[in-house]
Amino acid sequence: MTRKRSHEKTKHITDHTKRTSRAYEINGQWYFELRDGGQKGPYDNELAMQADLNEFILLHEQMNQQN
Repeated sequence: MTRKRSHEKTKHITDHTKRTSRAYEINGQWYFELRDGGQKGPYDNELAMQADLNEFILLHEQMNQQN
């Protein structure tokens, strides 16, 4: 889920899970792979995992823009 402050403009939100195959499910629990070889999860469902993955990628994109 993406949150914004009241003064921030609404931007188009991209579903980053479509461009990668980072997501996977094991025994009903959802995870996503990190580029450094780690993983995040478990999530109870795919929707929760996708929301956190999108937030994770957006955070890293913002950090890269600041450098």
